[in-house]
Formats: sequence, C-alpha cells, structure tokens
Amino acid sequence: MRVVFFGTSEFAVPTLQRLVAAGHSITAVVTQPARPKGRGRRLESSPVAKVAVALGLRVLDPAEPNAPGFVAGCTELEAELGVLAAYGCILSQALLDTPKQGFINLHPSLLPAYRGAAPIQRALMDGCTETGVSVIRMSRKVDAGALLGQESERVSPDDTAGELTVRLAESGAGLVIRTIERLERNAIRPSPQDVRFATSAPKIEDRERYIDWLKPAVDLHNLVRALSPRPAACTFFRSRRLMVLRSRPSDLAVTASPGMLVLDSPGLAAATGRGMLCLLEVKPESGGMQSGESFRNGHRPATGERFENRMQ
Repeated sequence: MRVVFFGTSEFAVPTLQRLVAAGHSITAVVTQPARPKGRGRRLESSPVAKVAVALGLRVLDPAEPNAPGFVAGCTELEAELGVLAAYGCILSQALLDTPKQGFINLHPSLLPAYRGAAPIQRALMDGCTETGVSVIRMSRKVDAGALLGQESERVSPDDTAGELTVRLAESGAGLVIRTIERLERNAIRPSPQDVRFATSAPKIEDRERYIDWLKPAVDLHNLVRALSPRPAACTFFRSRRLMVLRSRPSDLAVTASPGMLVLDSPGLAAATGRGMLCLLEVKPESGGMQSGESFRNGHRPATGERFENRMQ
C-alpha cells in the first residue's frame, strides 16, 4: 500500500520501520522541523527524520502542515493511506482527506481512556496496572475516531514512562501492520468509542513536576515513574533543584514530618503524608545521575534537614 507517514518522536520509529519491512511504499515521511537541543542549542532533527533519512525515504518537515500549499503537496503524493504516530500537531480535515482511505492513528492508551497529549504519563500517575495501544480512524476531534484495533499491556508497579513507552511503541507498531492488513482485506468493522468512558490526558504542566511531600508515598512514587526520564519529578534540597528518576514507596511508619529526611533508614529517604519514599536514582541541578545513597554520602544531610517542594 502507498502510505504517507506522519511521526516525530521515538515512539513513532518502530511503526515506520515495520511499515518499510512489511513492504509498504512510503510516499513521504512528514515530521516536525529540527529543534535547538543541548547547551549549544544546535538544530537537531527528530528521531523519525533520522531514521527516515537512513532508510532513504523522502522527508518533509513543514512548519505549518495545515497550510494550503502543503495540503496540496500531500494530495500530489497520491497516498492510499495516512499513518500517524506521535506527530505532535493536529491535522486539518483538508489534510486528513488527502490519502484515498484517510488516516489511521496509533495512540498509546486503551481509548477512550486517556485521550490527549500525555496518555502514558497520566496512566502511570493514576497507578494503572493495565494500559495499551489503540489504532483509530482519524477525525477532526482529537483521539475520538472509531476504533480499528487495540492491544493491552500490563503495567508493573515500577515501570517508568520511558520503559513503558518502548514496549508500547513496539506493540503498537505490530498493531498498525495487522490493522493495515485487515483494511486491505476489508476485514475490519470500525467500532465507535463509548464517550461515557472517555478520560483526558492533558500535557504535563511544569508545576506538576514538583513533589508535594504531604501526599502519600505511593502517589509520589507514581509521579516519579510517570515523569522519568523526562521531564522528571523534582524537589529542592538546600535550595537547589534535585530531579528524582527512580523511587520506592514504603509503608513504614515514620514520626518525621513530610519532607524530612529519614536518616535512620539506609540510602536516601524522606517522610511523606503517609509512609516513606526512598529515592533510588537522582540527578542534582549541576551534576550527573547518581544513586540516592551516593547523593546522601556526598551531601551528608544533618538531622532535621528536609526536602522542599519549592525553593526556600
């Protein structure tokens, strides 16, 4: 099948690779433009663009994909189907109509749950034990199109967003290929989403990253793993930001007030609103990633010192 592919992030890479391996003709790969990255702020192409170039595919990176000129150019591609995965921009109806069979979209949740920009992070923040991937027919309403296929994925208590994203990207790529095969055989009956069960997964706001030590340890653990490795949950110690990448909740009763370091516990741990949170992997504001134990040994916190959810 002649496919135009829209994708930007790492999540979309396995789908593009599987489309090529399955023998589909990729008319073009559309991705977000290169962005400044790192301390030098050098322009860096998206993960999808890098893979597409390596595969010898035509890459398009419009600043405004819904502009009439770009829509006209997509029509000239004469694609039979559009496939979108983690592209990062809402498409106009005019653009959605350019392939003969419209667009399908790979979304990392079991729709209608977690519609929006951060489904994996929100599922982990909520402590979900199961999530998955969905392929839908794209419509003007975001993530609301008819379901063409789904596959569930178990979530372990210590899965991070980074780890879960990798697994969902792989299972989602397989689901896309199977969905296209069924579309070619006219063997799919689209199923409308039940709006009664729709939930939203809005973009993560910067204010949500800060650990509120008044909350229970299990809730804070879910926040840490939901935001790991990026943008990372964070707290403050001695007025300097400390990012927390891995943690472990404990129901151990502590008498210390929320945020206070628990020094009679091994490693780096602090009291919460209920229980204790062990910080297993952290990254100081100016420094590399290290274990919580290494951070404690290097900073030698004194009795009564605490973490804060904002700079003092």
